[in-house]
Amino acid sequence: MNLYPRSFLRLILTGWLLTALPLLIAIAFASASLTGLSERSAVSMLETAEATRLAWELDEDILTMERLLRQYEALQDPSLIDDYLLAQKEWGSHLDELVRLPLLTSLSDEVRAMRALEAAAHPALLADAHDVQPMLNTFETLKGRISGLVKEIDRLSEAERQTFRNEAERLQQQLLIAIVLALLAALLLFWAGQRTVAQLFRGVERAVIALGNNLLERPIELKGTDDLRWIGKRLDWLRRRMLALQEERTRILRHVSHELKTPLAALREGTSLIAEGVAGELSIQQEQIASIMQGNVLRLQALIDGLLKLQQAEHVRDRIEPENLRLDELIQQILATHKLAARDKQLRITGRLAPLTVVGGREEITTIIDNLLSNAVKFSPPRGTIRIELSRAQQNAVLDVFDEGPGVPEEERKMIFEPFYRGPAAKSVTGVGLGLAIAREFVAAHRGTLEYLPDEAATHFRVTLPLTIEMP
Repeated sequence: MNLYPRSFLRLILTGWLLTALPLLIAIAFASASLTGLSERSAVSMLETAEATRLAWELDEDILTMERLLRQYEALQDPSLIDDYLLAQKEWGSHLDELVRLPLLTSLSDEVRAMRALEAAAHPALLADAHDVQPMLNTFETLKGRISGLVKEIDRLSEAERQTFRNEAERLQQQLLIAIVLALLAALLLFWAGQRTVAQLFRGVERAVIALGNNLLERPIELKGTDDLRWIGKRLDWLRRRMLALQEERTRILRHVSHELKTPLAALREGTSLIAEGVAGELSIQQEQIASIMQGNVLRLQALIDGLLKLQQAEHVRDRIEPENLRLDELIQQILATHKLAARDKQLRITGRLAPLTVVGGREEITTIIDNLLSNAVKFSPPRGTIRIELSRAQQNAVLDVFDEGPGVPEEERKMIFEPFYRGPAAKSVTGVGLGLAIAREFVAAHRGTLEYLPDEAATHFRVTLPLTIEMP
């Protein structure tokens, strides 16, 4: 089941949306929290303002009631009693409004006590309107209680404001934490999205590198969006096409090489007989011509043998017969075969060979070492030095071959392992340009590496071979 979007563009858009989602959630949380806090602030301000107004109204009501009674005491006007009763009723209404405020619900007991105090003196006033002194005494007590009530209202209002400030600070901390968490989540999602895209592109990169390195055995199948999978199908078509062309090239090369070997053998035999004078004595000019023919026949023979060996090297992995090989002893044996050529150029061969055993094909590893040592001898100047180092690096055997030859210019280093490539410095040296290509194929078959290492003092080639390998 393909969980990726249908197109790469949709994948990018989905990634951006997922990355933005934590930030959007944080913004929504901040908006909702600020809205709730704003609403609570508005309600709190209204309640505080209303409580302040009612406290002022209660104080005014008591003063009004007291003034009316004192006026009645002085004037004995019955209408003043009626005005007093209206003021008393308004005072009770203000007390009711006071206890209905959520902010002041804790003052209910005090309000009831004030009502009870006023109610206790009220019947006496109604029974004997000429004696208002008990009620005036009650007002003194009520004024003290109202003063305390006003202070309590102020205290509760300030406590409410402090609670609001604390909630605002707590909300600020929560918003800061939410923003930090949202940013972390966004970064995590961005990293996950970037890694997903990188993995998809790494799949394309691996497929292209495999095609570039001529590794055509494994089918190419890309995972991801539909357009990436379509690219994978086209790359696999290209792989199969390259594999078919390679097989066709190998078949033609094999047939041509075999077809050329028979007439070439006859040509070589004929030139040898002519050079030996079997057909009659040759003049000096004829001997020179026969020598040139022999040299070119031998060169053509080496070229055909090299082509056949290169063709075999490309498929050698399936034919390797692994065995335990003492690599240091094998190098000594191969050096012995180049002893005469090294003596002719008065070369000095030095180095240090660690006693290492590798698992691999004897013929293939012999060819690798022989090609490198042969090149070192051919490209070394007279009286030069060749240094050979065999060492162990973790689970690998490392063979370094140094010579004092002309080296490889930087612009040619990527091409020296290509078949038939011969740089300007190799024009004066015999060969067909297949040695390094064959050696690299054999090294790759053993899961190793062959590389040229830049060195100002010498030409340096390094072979790395696993000490133990899993052969097919």
